Amino acid sequence: MSLKGFTWAKDLSGHPQPQVRKFVIPDATAIEKGEPVQFTQGTGVVVHAGPADFDDPILGVSINEKAANDGQVQLEVSCSPTAVYKWNGKQKTYTLTGGSTTTAVDSSLMPQTDNFLKNGSIRIVSCAADSTLNGKVVKIASSTGATGTITLAETLPAALAAGDTINICLGEYAKDYLGYDLDADAMNPDFDAVGGTVLRFLYSDTRTMDMFFMFEKYGVTS
Repeated sequence: MSLKGFTWAKDLSGHPQPQVRKFVIPDATAIEKGEPVQFTQGTGVVVHAGPADFDDPILGVSINEKAANDGQVQLEVSCSPTAVYKWNGKQKTYTLTGGSTTTAVDSSLMPQTDNFLKNGSIRIVSCAADSTLNGKVVKIASSTGATGTITLAETLPAALAAGDTINICLGEYAKDYLGYDLDADAMNPDFDAVGGTVLRFLYSDTRTMDMFFMFEKYGVTS
């Protein structure tokens, strides 16, 4: 199974299938499968470069891949405003600035809210001290926002350290958080940046690292 981009999981309306529509797209535009897209009047579907706020409403998620200049002038998009999308935390890697047998530290993690990551999980991608830990998923016992310190729910046989890498899965203490941006190519939530208003976290499966999000399409201002 591909761990690339977002995939339709369910619809809060109760509809058993994704709501898919074809939208016009310039032939020269390339879109990845699972990529959130935007629609520009007079142009059609366009690449979403790091959408961050209500001025960048996400139309939906591309159902298929489109290469540039492939002759395709329509794109199938899952576009229900009540759709829930699955994203797997193994898609984005974070480099630690420190650690130990009971902690993983990334000082750039946001938001700086204590226990924001509590009951989530990390997956060790690379551990210089013990490569047998690579791929291990560990539950998060608590987190300290100001320092980016993740306290693990178990003691590892070797210490994590600066330069080691991990994946991160949010847990139940992050429910309904609306604040992450998507990264530059719009394929992944960016846990190093906050201020976004396009991506709402709902829930996760911390064993598989699957996280479930909704896209906020429009803001109401007074």
